[in-house]
Amino acid sequence: MAPVVVSVALVLCTGALGIALSDHANAQAEGVLRADRTTLQTTLAGLGKQYVLFSLKEGLDYSSTGTWSLRPGDAADADRLRSFVDHAVLLNYGAALVNLAGQPLNAYAAGPGLPPPTDPGYAPMKRALLAGKPDVSSVMWVGRIPVVAMAVPITVGGRTEALFVGYVRLDRSALETYVGRLSYGETGQTYVVDATGVVVVATNPADIGRRMDQAHALAAVAKGATGIFDNPRTGTTVAYAPLAIGGWAGLISQNTTEFFGTLQRGHLSIELGIVGVLAVASAIILLLGYKRDAARRRFQEELAHLAYHDGLTKLANRSLFHDRLGQALARAKRHTRTVAVLYLDLDAFKLVNDGEGHDAGDAVLVAVGRRLRDVVRAEDTVARMGGDEFAIVMEEVQDLSSVTGIAARIVEDVARPIPVQACEVVVTASVGIAYSEDGLTDVESLLRDADLAMYRAKAAGKNRFINASDRMAPTDPAIARQAEPVSS
Repeated sequence: MAPVVVSVALVLCTGALGIALSDHANAQAEGVLRADRTTLQTTLAGLGKQYVLFSLKEGLDYSSTGTWSLRPGDAADADRLRSFVDHAVLLNYGAALVNLAGQPLNAYAAGPGLPPPTDPGYAPMKRALLAGKPDVSSVMWVGRIPVVAMAVPITVGGRTEALFVGYVRLDRSALETYVGRLSYGETGQTYVVDATGVVVVATNPADIGRRMDQAHALAAVAKGATGIFDNPRTGTTVAYAPLAIGGWAGLISQNTTEFFGTLQRGHLSIELGIVGVLAVASAIILLLGYKRDAARRRFQEELAHLAYHDGLTKLANRSLFHDRLGQALARAKRHTRTVAVLYLDLDAFKLVNDGEGHDAGDAVLVAVGRRLRDVVRAEDTVARMGGDEFAIVMEEVQDLSSVTGIAARIVEDVARPIPVQACEVVVTASVGIAYSEDGLTDVESLLRDADLAMYRAKAAGKNRFINASDRMAPTDPAIARQAEPVSS
């Protein structure tokens, strides 16, 4: 009898030990899972902070160069604001000059307008700005368009004289493009919120402008805390971390059952054994670690791509174009080759924006960009330089006919009707061509020559192309005929 009792006791003890070990292992695995999610959120918050800093730097770099009159309604200041918005990579919705009393001196918007000075969304950044530090606003609305303002001081002689304010349209921002692709399981959502807890960007763009229903997490990040919290009222697990700028924060919210689902099912399936539970937990931890690293790499790659490509047309932007042109000139100098730059501007494009609306204008720009890519060679670089201006770099130019032939095709293809909504829009292009023989011309000079040639084409009647000089002027009659204006 005694051996049976001992055997039963040993079985019971072994079972109890197994259950205890399983509980302990499950608790540890849940702890590691929580720590991993918190680390992921901290990483994403750091990358979100980089986005804000890049935006502020874009405004600071521009506002600190050149001279501002800071007189209300000054035409030169207005032109500088428009130029900034047309060429900006991140702050491309609008810009304004504001005096220290908060009154606008000058403004320009790519959309229907800017938030009024009385909008309470400006409040979070006023204290930092008066102290001479850049900062960001809360979410504001222009009609149905969600925007945020990012402001930097304009200093003269070491004193803050005014503020430069740049605006981002949130539903079309680079940050929303990235966050919109982040999801975890079926219920996991990523958010960036402002200092008031209102959503700045989200996996679901419909959530932009909605106040987050996560009081505990919002109170924690307001104190600069990072962590993870199970909300029994909403049935979600929320990881949170501050961006450490403007009171903004990042959150990842996921259904608690889904978040711990695999571990809980493993815990309930004790018959699979402690080894099986630990193996599942280890696999989950490794997978989550891989996903975290992969998400960070994808964000860094996409941020780099967005920094050098136009968000609307997906073409190279001005920064990448300058880099490509500089490399092309260096190669041409080493190998005694010729580089050509084609600079084009759409004729009367403003009429499309004013008559058909900005959405139609955007559709035209996308269509023109696609036609330019179809015309040029695979190795050529096509860039949107800002607004309705495009540029092309061509290397290994053998003679003028290869370039003028492409220029003629560009003029013809751009002039073809473009379907927009329920109608067709017709625009034309003026193209200027400049050459650098043996790579001896610098980037700025070559772009200036092409730009001047483009304006000569406009002055000659538009819808045509013109060479900047006759250093490679055509002598063949067929080439000469190509240089004639193309009728639309």
